[in-house]
Amino acid sequence: MPLWKFTTKNKRQCNGVFVERGMTVEVVTPTTSNPLHNPQGREQIAAAFMTKYGVDMKKAQMLTSSYLDYTMSK
Repeated sequence: MPLWKFTTKNKRQCNGVFVERGMTVEVVTPTTSNPLHNPQGREQIAAAFMTKYGVDMKKAQMLTSSYLDYTMSK
């Protein structure tokens, strides 16, 4: 099962949500496809940011590769 690491690229404020550059979460997925490319994966990433930092990435509209760097390790 691949381990994905997602890191915010920039500091941003959107819809009352403050996101700092360098915030990082790790997500385990059953397949090697990028979780950003499917709704269940984005939910999993959003839940990880909410759990670790208390930041609502969906509300901040930052669940895209424009705002997140990502790497996969097996």
